[in-house]
Amino acid sequence: MTKDTTLVVHYKDGWKNKEYKVPAISNKTDKGKWLNNYVKKFFDVDSQHDFDFVGKIHLKLKTTTFTMNNNLAGLVGFFKNLKKLKQHQFVGEVFNAQLYRNNLKEAA
Repeated sequence: MTKDTTLVVHYKDGWKNKEYKVPAISNKTDKGKWLNNYVKKFFDVDSQHDFDFVGKIHLKLKTTTFTMNNNLAGLVGFFKNLKKLKQHQFVGEVFNAQLYRNNLKEAA
């Protein structure tokens, strides 16, 4: 993503169709690098992420592990909250997200 182009994410939140314009984020800080990797992983057009996969996304930031549903509306909301965090909370962190399959149990 370059600074002159704006990435727009179209998603459905409940019954409403919404769009979110991802702001340009600098790569000069650890927070910027982390957030840009998040955008590339989940929002970018060239992303290989499969939103049809039934499972949970696991993210770790410092000592906190986040587990969320694999849907675009949840990821956009989480990204908006991540932007509010302070810069020192991203120092030394490397973006790593994993998609885990839910183990479904059948009734007997």
